[in-house]
Amino acid sequence: MATQQPILVTGAAGHVGGRLFHQLVTAGLQVVRPSFRHPLTLPGWAAGITPVVGDLRDDHIRLSALKGAATVVHLATRGFSAIQQPTSEGLQEELITTSALARDAAQHNVRRFIFISSIHVFGDALAGTVNDATIPLPTSDYARSRLAIEEELTSIGANTAMQVVILRLTNTFGVPTFARHALWDLLIHDLCRQAATTDRLVLSTNGTGYRNMVSLSDAVNAIAEVVTREVPAGTYLLAGPTTYRLREIAEVVKTQTQQVLRKSPTVEVNVMDTSQHHRFALQSNGLLQQRIAIGGDIAPEIAQLLRYAHDKFGH
Repeated sequence: MATQQPILVTGAAGHVGGRLFHQLVTAGLQVVRPSFRHPLTLPGWAAGITPVVGDLRDDHIRLSALKGAATVVHLATRGFSAIQQPTSEGLQEELITTSALARDAAQHNVRRFIFISSIHVFGDALAGTVNDATIPLPTSDYARSRLAIEEELTSIGANTAMQVVILRLTNTFGVPTFARHALWDLLIHDLCRQAATTDRLVLSTNGTGYRNMVSLSDAVNAIAEVVTREVPAGTYLLAGPTTYRLREIAEVVKTQTQQVLRKSPTVEVNVMDTSQHHRFALQSNGLLQQRIAIGGDIAPEIAQLLRYAHDKFGH
């Protein structure tokens, strides 16, 4: 039975937010209130849903979004991008806005506030085996800003009746619910676009670095479990079970390209250097203890993304 108290999903047009919005709505288990910065046309599966449209920095918009909500899933913050570096002003603004949203949520009897953070908070600690208890050592403005938001939310949770859950999400990829051109700068998205348009998969590094990946389907399944179940307040790592060498990821894309697009691109690197990289492992022990399993097969989502890229860019 659907609850009458909605789940507010901020950033519901984003990479992760869009897929979570779709999954929660189509599951039909709860009332979902999406929040968008700008107006957009909702697809058929969202018929009857009334979104909140506007900037969450605006007091009126923020309170309209929170009215009557039982749970907030906050995704209206920027993801990491090596191509489009954030400004310090923009990052500070995100901290202020998130803090205001959480404080207003607590004052208006929101029961749970779930923030999707990033594994970038670990920084130099991203070595060896990393789990929920690993102490972050952020090394970039973006990472420090995510940690500052986490600390602010944890403080709010400790001083109010609102439960705060923080999910440190690893790198995700997959077909977006709402088209976003910037997504094609992400590693696997870029490789899939290359596969759809050329006969080469060119890595912009020497291919020896490591990246933990989780498909968007698996990530959103886990987030939806956290949203709909009584997961205790705290900070959790949400990562894939496998950390890949970049060259290994390109080879998976190549194999799927052979099967899906019936072509066999070469895998190449355009940077040759002697940088030494060490494999690391991410362990989502906290979520596993809550019986939330995180899938590890990235091939099916890559196949879907290849089809999407071919429809969008292929000839």
